[in-house]
Amino acid sequence: MTGGAQEMTTRTVGQVADLVGVTVRTLHHYDEIGLLVPSERSWAGYRLYTDGDLERLQQVVVYRRLGLPLDQIAALLGSGDSVVEHLRRQRD
Repeated sequence: MTGGAQEMTTRTVGQVADLVGVTVRTLHHYDEIGLLVPSERSWAGYRLYTDGDLERLQQVVVYRRLGLPLDQIAALLGSGDSVVEHLRRQRD
């Protein structure tokens, strides 16, 4: 490509599941409940995840490992606070 445009890297649901260590079903569920909606779709309608989506998923995975329920994770990620603020509140 020329002119300074960059092509965005996207990954399929299977690639993301393998990369992060979650199941495809988990990713489908996160999409269904609005916790992690993929930013892109293929021409055939398949979910495609961007680097930004992967960053959000990493936060979700960390909070799940800390034992937080999905509704609380959604509220935390929707609050606009930093990850550090979230973790401080969780510790307190």
